[in-house]
Amino acid sequence: MTEHLQLIAGKLAQLERMRGYLDYSITQIRALFPVAHWHALKPEQHESLAAFRIRFSEYQEHLGKAMRAVAIEEEIDVDRFGSVLAFMERLQVIDQPEHWKLIRELRNAVNHDYEENTERLNGFFQQMLSEAAVLFSYHQRLAAFCRQAYGHAG
Repeated sequence: MTEHLQLIAGKLAQLERMRGYLDYSITQIRALFPVAHWHALKPEQHESLAAFRIRFSEYQEHLGKAMRAVAIEEEIDVDRFGSVLAFMERLQVIDQPEHWKLIRELRNAVNHDYEENTERLNGFFQQMLSEAAVLFSYHQRLAAFCRQAYGHAG
């Protein structure tokens, strides 16, 4: 196995661990929504929400890095991430580049616009819960491609 294929395998193994952590966070917060009174949440509930937000963000970021590594292996121009996304769409790893970008915008919004607006916070977190399943699907498809193309999935 080449050094770059070992790198891809390592990224996929890391993603699998991260998926487990994110899945755990999902089970911790799912019952909280919708949150009527954010100020009434217990400190451990706020901590669970923060862990979910961070794990969701890191999982998507690392999934993007794994997709870029596969694109490099396949000799796709990776200077623009849009090229990586178009390639991933052709491989049927992702459904549409626009959906990936929507998830990235959601991730950025919840990380940078974290505010006390209850409706907005509920919306952010509920959408993130929904989109986590989409990211899990993308991860599974990427791993399946790697198994087929390279004989491993990390």
